[in-house]
Amino acid sequence: MDDHSGKKTSLIARGSRKSGHWLITHPMGALQILLAILAIIIVFQNLEPTSIDILFWTLVDIPKLVLLMASMLFGAVVWETLRRVLRRHSATQQKD
Repeated sequence: MDDHSGKKTSLIARGSRKSGHWLITHPMGALQILLAILAIIIVFQNLEPTSIDILFWTLVDIPKLVLLMASMLFGAVVWETLRRVLRRHSATQQKD
């Protein structure tokens, strides 16, 4: 195939012109994908069972995978709750 200058280009060279287009238009999406991949790697590196002491209870032979996922879920719920409370608080402050 010919490019605009009349030279023949390969399929690889033509594809590389648009290869970074998605990354440029979706930087947060790319960051989220990267963080998800890193989280998956960390979780799968920790599959062996472990025990944990929580106040007066001892939980024995819980897979680290379950513990990590529960911790991430708990953190996400706390984060979202705080975000909503602070947003509601700032909205009421602006009305006054």
